[in-house]
Amino acid sequence: MTSALLSLENSVAVFEVPTNEVAEDPETGNIEPVNETISYRLYLRRGASTSPGAMSGSNSYARELPGIDQEVAAYEGYCIAPTQLDNRIRAGTKAVLTFAGEPSHECTVQDCRFVYGSTGLLGETLMNVLGHKVRLIASDYLGVDQ
Repeated sequence: MTSALLSLENSVAVFEVPTNEVAEDPETGNIEPVNETISYRLYLRRGASTSPGAMSGSNSYARELPGIDQEVAAYEGYCIAPTQLDNRIRAGTKAVLTFAGEPSHECTVQDCRFVYGSTGLLGETLMNVLGHKVRLIASDYLGVDQ
């Protein structure tokens, strides 16, 4: 299914998610999960804040650390292609995000597949038309002007 926001696409996120398989590291002999790369085209808007979860219209706030005034970038929007997030992508999953042609940087999924507004006839219809909603927090963000 194609998202109604297709013409607004401005980002690409690449996720590394584990599969059910494992592999042995030839150098150390350790068992490691085999990862799969999944790429999503997204429509995102960026907000910068000292609270990672604080964006206009967002009621979700991450825990702040006393004495640390660090500005972070929060990205919120919708999956365009594919419109449905893989079930292995959840809060805490790392991604490499390319936003609006800027250099790529690492992000962490703060929240996805929001339960509010996605149930019932209207909610399911909107989710199917727009795609899954996702919120990412930049891991290495240095400020809007840098």
